[in-house]
Amino acid sequence: MIKKTDSSAIAPYLKDASNCPDGKAEAVIVPDSVEELIQFLKSNQRPVTISGARTGLTASAIPLSGVVVSMEKLKGIEGPDASGHLVCGPAVSISEIQEHLKNSGWFYPPNPTETLASVGGTLATNASGSRSYKWGATRKFVEEVEVVLVDGRCARISRGQTISSPLQLNDGSQIEFPKMDYESPRCKNAAGFYVQPNMDWLDLFVGSDGTLCLFGRIKLKLIAPPAEFLSGILFLNDEEICWRLVKAIRESKTNEISPCSLEYFDDYSLQKLKPEFPNIPTDAKAALFFEQDIKTHEEYEKTLEAWFEFLEGREFELLDSWFAQSDADLKKFHEFRHRVPLIVNEENSRQGRVKLGTDMAVPDAFFLDLMQFYRGTLSEAGLPYVMFGHIGDNHLHINLLPEKSQMESAKTVYRVLVDRVLHWGGTVSAEHGVGKLKKEYYHRMVGDEVLDDLKAIKLCFDPKGRLGQSNLF
Repeated sequence: MIKKTDSSAIAPYLKDASNCPDGKAEAVIVPDSVEELIQFLKSNQRPVTISGARTGLTASAIPLSGVVVSMEKLKGIEGPDASGHLVCGPAVSISEIQEHLKNSGWFYPPNPTETLASVGGTLATNASGSRSYKWGATRKFVEEVEVVLVDGRCARISRGQTISSPLQLNDGSQIEFPKMDYESPRCKNAAGFYVQPNMDWLDLFVGSDGTLCLFGRIKLKLIAPPAEFLSGILFLNDEEICWRLVKAIRESKTNEISPCSLEYFDDYSLQKLKPEFPNIPTDAKAALFFEQDIKTHEEYEKTLEAWFEFLEGREFELLDSWFAQSDADLKKFHEFRHRVPLIVNEENSRQGRVKLGTDMAVPDAFFLDLMQFYRGTLSEAGLPYVMFGHIGDNHLHINLLPEKSQMESAKTVYRVLVDRVLHWGGTVSAEHGVGKLKKEYYHRMVGDEVLDDLKAIKLCFDPKGRLGQSNLF
């Protein structure tokens, strides 16, 4: 086990991708194994902040005091086995899993934009990505997890162990789930503890934002890989035409029209992209990236024809759109999909600007209402912004990009957006978690009474509040 106490060695662990001010810690602990991690926690009484790849956007990994426990050495991948399961350490990255599974006959669907994210981090936030429209977020693919509490007690928890029975820990102690009436939103959601009647214990720990446990060995469920992906980027000269097209795709009764990804780009996003993708049509005001998994090579042409027939004659010029013809095109389209947040983050770093990024989602019934409300509110505010993301899940990322003099106005706009999303039964975070930056909105989402119930869950596992201080609560 490595212990770092020199300020220069600690410094890299005091920041993450949120661009928030650096934190404070007296030491960084880097265990070589889960066993070393457990032994350290048994002897430690200081606050603990978990550090993974530090790619998070809500400052969850920024410590306020105590020690940082870095999971960086807890790697290793085993499998996949014949039943389609892969076992890995929490520090393995999504890109390493994807590379490991090449030519294996298996596929891991969650694909967060940041492929350097660690698996442990994606469990902590229930991360998703563009393909969650069809396949869902990380939680759905977690079969078994070794959880380690801040006092060193641990348990191996498998799918099917429900909260109707106490959680048995390795020292013989047990934890009962507190009684409460709260249920998590039914839309895509990564805000705080997941709570549903008689749910699996696993589902509580996935999405717990570094506040309930540290993850050891993780067992993931895989699926059969698609033979191919059909991919395209549709350019439209009117935002509302794009929204109506999304609605038509979602309501399509044609079996061949079944995308795994539907991703939106507004006019301001396209303006950011044009220097790197000069072939974007000059009159495009919105774009829709779609991707569909194809089970067999024989089905590809039939599916492509079905998409052309579906799109022909709609309210945009199909000839202006792009359709992938090769693996190189597929790679280019994914770069197109992922570049907007990266461009914005690079600009923010250069200009010392703090981004206010929304991560909200609503139930399907409010999709068009949401889009109209977003556009009207943002136009009236007059602040610089970009809007992009997972339109198939009613989950758009709005990046407000205020100058310092506009920061208070931007915060006011953010609160207006939050209030309307919550009025529609939505969530303040659909994939990034809450961390330290979205607590105000999370508290508004659940209310004081429910917040007390959720704190009761936290106290069951961490009665002194030492793990992930100031995340969620």
